[in-house]
Amino acid sequence: MSEGQPTGAPPTGERPRVNVSRWVGRAILLALFVIFALRVWSLRGQGLLHPATPRGSLAPDVAGPLLVGDRFRLSAERGHPVALVFWAPWCGPCRAELPGVERVAQALKASPHTARVIAVDTEGDRDNALEAAAKLGLTLPIMLDDGRASSAYQVTMIPQTVIIDRDGRIAQLLRGGTSEDALMRAIEKVENP
Repeated sequence: MSEGQPTGAPPTGERPRVNVSRWVGRAILLALFVIFALRVWSLRGQGLLHPATPRGSLAPDVAGPLLVGDRFRLSAERGHPVALVFWAPWCGPCRAELPGVERVAQALKASPHTARVIAVDTEGDRDNALEAAAKLGLTLPIMLDDGRASSAYQVTMIPQTVIIDRDGRIAQLLRGGTSEDALMRAIEKVENP
């Protein structure tokens, strides 16, 4: 080492070492940030970051065949609070939530409550829905969605529950798995405002 050369500096005539892994890591982080920002911008442009049916707005009227029975039409339930529970047979969190949803539906039927709970199968496949309903012991009404109900409520994740008041307005949106108690409280809140 020559005199006067700072400690830690490369010997004269050698190039300083570049930490390639540090630069690669930074480039990957920057790329991920750009991808995330573009995705958020895209969703925002499609209106998917904000529900199409904000709280207080009139709930879109949806209809479809029931797994057991004839048809369900939301507008026919006016005067009754309704909980639309969007789910699919392949969805693990949905399958975990549905037994509690079933207990809420049964408790409402066995009491003076007037609220209705409707499970909306976003897949719309009768055979898969029948199999899942049998495995989970579901007896509540299950509407098979052809995609229109999910689209009307801009369901981007499941499970998702939309609580509709007796006037047909959106009262609350519950995204992700909802406990039995939280669902019952949300329904009671619209029954007894």
